[in-house]
Amino acid sequence: MTTPRVLELLHWNDLHGRYDALARLSARARQIREAADHPVLLLDGGDIEETSVRLSALTMGVAGWRMLGAAGVDAAVPGNGGLLRYGPDLLPRYAAALGSPPVVCDLERDGETPAGAVPSRLLAAGDLRVGVVGITDYYPQYDGFGLTERGRVTAVRREATRLRRDGADVVVLLSHAGVNHDRGLSWSLRGLVDLVVGGHTHDLLLEGDRTQGLPIAQAGWNGEHLGRIRVEVDEDGARVVDLRLEEVGPDAPQDPAVLAEWAACERDLEAWLAEPVGELAEPAPVGEPESPAARLVLEALLHHAPADLGVLISVHVTEGLPAGEVTRRHVWEATSSPGNLTVATLSGAEVRQMLSRGRSEEFRLHTSRVSRGRPFGSLQVIGARTDDGVVHVAGAPLADDRTYRVTGSDLEFSVYGTLLDAAPEDVDIRVPAILPELLESYLRSHPDAG
Repeated sequence: MTTPRVLELLHWNDLHGRYDALARLSARARQIREAADHPVLLLDGGDIEETSVRLSALTMGVAGWRMLGAAGVDAAVPGNGGLLRYGPDLLPRYAAALGSPPVVCDLERDGETPAGAVPSRLLAAGDLRVGVVGITDYYPQYDGFGLTERGRVTAVRREATRLRRDGADVVVLLSHAGVNHDRGLSWSLRGLVDLVVGGHTHDLLLEGDRTQGLPIAQAGWNGEHLGRIRVEVDEDGARVVDLRLEEVGPDAPQDPAVLAEWAACERDLEAWLAEPVGELAEPAPVGEPESPAARLVLEALLHHAPADLGVLISVHVTEGLPAGEVTRRHVWEATSSPGNLTVATLSGAEVRQMLSRGRSEEFRLHTSRVSRGRPFGSLQVIGARTDDGVVHVAGAPLADDRTYRVTGSDLEFSVYGTLLDAAPEDVDIRVPAILPELLESYLRSHPDAG
């Protein structure tokens, strides 16, 4: 019997813009790699992006992928943190930032894996060859980006079979589908895949989960733990001999390479933000119940998609814009919302409901995950007015039994916006441009805006 060859896999997931934690994890990973007498690979389980973190939001997640590259990540799976907010068109930029394409086999666009990603990769690890297959959770909103979901079992088995044929000694499923999906899938992959490295559901599996078809690992979230997996490979195949998490606390040293890339991202961002994009004749402050800044964003949406009326929840806009020269910094400080331009056909009764709810105190004070805990504020409206208690739209009294075209963001027409009881049947979400990009475009084409 030959001496087993050893492979170690280090992993983390769901860092959500905690770049300081990433620097600590990376420093510990480098220590392990430098001290090891066996090959060590580093895997990211998705969701480095976080819209509430300024650098992440203003770079659409690219900064985080640059730091993953600086940390020496060997393979990463795209999570909903980037895909759900910005769509698959960002994948080529994520790939360039990381230095390798993200892995995802269960998404397709026009019948192919989305540009910038690959379904799997075959990595060299000393004299071992390690296949990594990626999967990610699917959201209905992905349909609007032209994505479709491949059958997950079939897609993973196809990739694993190909990797084995190409000489993989070990095959890893790198998953951002969540632990329950991983557990269910594991029984269909035995004999082709050796283990699952997961993410998405923030499960802290201190010693992994060995009760399923395959060993499953996940390292919580926010970068507080580094996952360590020891695999031994001999003529009988690969087996996981150790699964554990190592706590990496706030006082741990940080990786200079990640810190340097972080600083470079900030410098690049500052240069980008300083560019002038237009002028305003008067300042556009935020306010309640009227918010001139939010109305300016709504004017931009109506410019791109004219309609009978426009609606926008004030929470999209958190800062005002100044009179005079407006830079990209002003735009993104006013709104970094990842909302997409959306046009829907609503009945007059639905419009009446939107307007009534949007004026209520309950709506103004409502908070949710989509608003990151901030109150919604008032609904801003253009194209409707009330005279002597009668609502007028398009120059005539609002009629409950006729239809109207309404422009806003995707939030106003989803159940998360609480303005409607159900999403409209006729709704057009125009991806991938998001609110700050639409406002910038409007200001560039309207030098006398405001």
